[in-house]
Amino acid sequence: MEFTKEDLETFTDSGRSVCISSPDLLPLLKKYKACAFPEFSNRLYYFWLSGRRPIPLLVVIRIMEENNLRKLDVIFFSVGSGNRVSFLKNDFYMSYFLGLLLGDECLVHRKRGECKNMYHLQISFATEEDAKYGQLLTNYLFNIKSSIYFGRNCYNLCVYSKPLVMILNRIYQIPIGKKYLKLIVPEKIKISSKKSIVYFLKGVFDSDGNIYSYRNGESVQLRQKSKNFLDELRLLFISIGLDFHEPYQDIANGSWVLWSSKKVLVDNFIKKIIALKLHMPG
Repeated sequence: MEFTKEDLETFTDSGRSVCISSPDLLPLLKKYKACAFPEFSNRLYYFWLSGRRPIPLLVVIRIMEENNLRKLDVIFFSVGSGNRVSFLKNDFYMSYFLGLLLGDECLVHRKRGECKNMYHLQISFATEEDAKYGQLLTNYLFNIKSSIYFGRNCYNLCVYSKPLVMILNRIYQIPIGKKYLKLIVPEKIKISSKKSIVYFLKGVFDSDGNIYSYRNGESVQLRQKSKNFLDELRLLFISIGLDFHEPYQDIANGSWVLWSSKKVLVDNFIKKIIALKLHMPG
């Protein structure tokens, strides 16, 4: 997946440096001698050249600036030579994953001293089967290990990865922590195809929506603490032919609800969202 120099410049903090592997860098790195990077050992420089170690962003950004390189095709990110995380190009699986994450998300960053930072991603599922599916999806999208823990009547899928959290936060605009008022639909979703939008909305619904019997028919609802987020979701639903009314406030539960019992809309919702199947590739 391609990342611009501006993207890569945002993946820095006071902790250990994020590193990358990119085929675009090696021909440029050969123009330099080991002494050009005095803050790193000669041995490490030769590991970079041989592809045995990923290259710290400090070095990457310098090379890009000095060679007028605007973007790179990144194979994987890591912290040092630790766990690697790779990214597919934006596709339907990624759109669905972003919907799941925003429906019931938690990106966590904890500082442990001046130079230590801990990052992880957590998604909660009602059943162990759903959590295992989320685990398969996460492994497919990012080629990274994850763990499932049971707690508070749900199954939590956890991924410990600084690069993954930073990219989801800074490229896909997923807020860190339970910051409901900062939830927004990522710009990359807004400008994507209608099919990607459908998969994104499917992810949000699977994570945070439900359909139930109402009077002599059925109703569908999405519940969130953020009205602004529901307003944005409503516009996406309208763009695919699901014309919800504006969300209403449920004061008793401290939330906002996007709801309809209109038969035509509910039937169309079932056809476009609920009946949509996301089969794991391969």
